[in-house]
Amino acid sequence: MLSLLALAALLGAAVAVLPALAAAPAEVKLEVNENCVEANWPCWALPGSGAKPSPAGKVTIATGGEVKFTDNASTPATVSWTGSAPACSGIPASATTKWAGSCKFEQPGTYKFESPTLFNGGPSLNYTKYEVVVESTAGGTTTTAPTTPGEPGHGSPVEGGAGALKLAASQRGATVRGSLKVSQAGSGGRLEVALFAARASLAGYHHVAPVRVGRLVRSSVRPGTVSFSVPLSVRGKTALRAHRRLRLTVKIGVTAPQASATTVTRVVILHV
Repeated sequence: MLSLLALAALLGAAVAVLPALAAAPAEVKLEVNENCVEANWPCWALPGSGAKPSPAGKVTIATGGEVKFTDNASTPATVSWTGSAPACSGIPASATTKWAGSCKFEQPGTYKFESPTLFNGGPSLNYTKYEVVVESTAGGTTTTAPTTPGEPGHGSPVEGGAGALKLAASQRGATVRGSLKVSQAGSGGRLEVALFAARASLAGYHHVAPVRVGRLVRSSVRPGTVSFSVPLSVRGKTALRAHRRLRLTVKIGVTAPQASATTVTRVVILHV
């Protein structure tokens, strides 16, 4: 009997010292670090992570939490959401330095963003793509982030969710081609498609803000599938001929009187 009591006491003590499961933080801070893993390889990293840290490729926060971004480095950067987008403030539209912004995540899910001006040394050394995993109050996550006013979905000027935009990631020639499905709420809306290239690919400079190398504006679109073709500017065509390929950030925006403004960002590689 004494042995059983002793065993029960021992088990109770063991349970008592087990750590509680860590809850997801309500806030995460990210900053541009110029030297991730190796010198001159900029990435988003956690503050205070030391010299040559690994990129913070995936961070986790609680529902209702906030991610704060800071770029005080010499590498200009911005944050472009590639799927559903949270509510953000202070995030520059194009890459620049000396800024601070934040994004608040009210719904659980996995949110993805890109910073094209950061280091990209290939598939295993690509520091331009990141994820924010937002845990639900029950501790789990959904596989896809919910639709928000900044992305295609019900009640927005475009419809079809992720399938609303058809845009091949690799294309040939000096024109970017794609299509977008406009909803009834988007009828009469304004469509704008803009192409941006890193200045480094245009003039040989590094770590500077992207330059617009193409733009298409349609003042009034009708519901249904709307095709678009955006040719490169003279500067863009010159860069494409010189390098045989050109990486572009494509921003598609639709503004309609009866719906929230929608902006979608994608990356396209043009080849000769």
